[in-house]
Amino acid sequence: MERSTVIRAANLCLSAAAALCVASPLLAEGLRVRSEVGTSITTADATSFDTLLGFQNMNNTTGGLRFMWDHAAGPVRFEFHASVGVLHGQALAYAAALAPSLPPTPPATLLNMTSTWMINADTAAIGTIDRASVSYTTDNLVLKVGRQAITWGSGTVFHPSDIVAPFSPSAIDTSYKPGVDMVYAQYLFDNGADLQAIAVPRALVTGGPVSFDASTYALLGSMTLGPLDGRLTLAKDRGDTVAGVGLSGPLGGASWNAEYVHWTLASGATHPSWLFNISNFSSLGGLNIAYFAEYFHNGFGVDASVPFDALPASLTKRMSTGQVFNAGPDFLALGAQVQMSENFSLMPSAVISLNDRSAIASLGASLTLGDNTDLSFSYMQPIGADGTEFGGRETSAGSGVFIGPSKSVSLRLVHFF
Repeated sequence: MERSTVIRAANLCLSAAAALCVASPLLAEGLRVRSEVGTSITTADATSFDTLLGFQNMNNTTGGLRFMWDHAAGPVRFEFHASVGVLHGQALAYAAALAPSLPPTPPATLLNMTSTWMINADTAAIGTIDRASVSYTTDNLVLKVGRQAITWGSGTVFHPSDIVAPFSPSAIDTSYKPGVDMVYAQYLFDNGADLQAIAVPRALVTGGPVSFDASTYALLGSMTLGPLDGRLTLAKDRGDTVAGVGLSGPLGGASWNAEYVHWTLASGATHPSWLFNISNFSSLGGLNIAYFAEYFHNGFGVDASVPFDALPASLTKRMSTGQVFNAGPDFLALGAQVQMSENFSLMPSAVISLNDRSAIASLGASLTLGDNTDLSFSYMQPIGADGTEFGGRETSAGSGVFIGPSKSVSLRLVHFF
């Protein structure tokens, strides 16, 4: 039954794409389709909260189609992305079992453009509109309204300056950042500097009115300072104030980035975060290698000895909004991309907690099968004892049950047409 559901959903989307192409040459001209199928296996420790819930071992299979259309008419450009995803496995039951133990998640965006077509105990088919925007561009001005994605900051693994829907440090697929409903403006100065502004209206609860205490309003200024690139950020995010500064520049043949982000909460408490990374490219034994190192201080973080149910409200709020993903204070990320051949690359990496030396190590591999087809593999392994950042943080003091990342392996095939 589940397999036929996947096939029916795929056929429906392919038929819709074909109908669009036949019905309108204008639509067909800007239409692209991304298809994906993948499988993953996760294994949790015997002392983990996942095992307590009955989900020590999970196997999930996913499939999806993403329709991408854009069209320009003079200075006006339209962009529209819609996707359908099918999931089969234990992930649905696991999410339902885990939900009562997690802090409530506020709406990430204003409008609900996601529809559940079918759902049961282990299978779901979900459709969503992820991009829907219109923009107007001149030589010096860009205005864009609607569902869109934006990325600020220069982090490689951690993203303290990217306050609107950043990727998780452990994200495997970063092809498309989740879209949010916003108004975006950019002014380009003749000297190369630019000023960006965003307004991201949100409600406190799904379907409610727009609230200032749930919304984000931000300014970002960029300029060149001799050999350096500088950035200044000022934002009001969900009732709190954010001020940041960033610098980037060359270092011999390498390049470096630094960021400082100062949060001042509505209560008056302050939580400064900062980041520094360096990246380079070289060759070794005839192989091309790109590599990086990144240090990140999480101003909201606390030591792993603090149990999950005693985390401060300032931290749980940022975790619920998806702006902070790890509860600890200090991290070092190391990684590389080794091009083994023209079509095959290996990506080893690790994120290390500098407070307790626990880590999560990963190995990714990417194989290009054709001009429009890629196969990717990922393996992730947490390293550390119970009671550490990546070994697992205790649910409550003395419980003997821990929340942390699980060992996982995944395989994904992507094809564009």
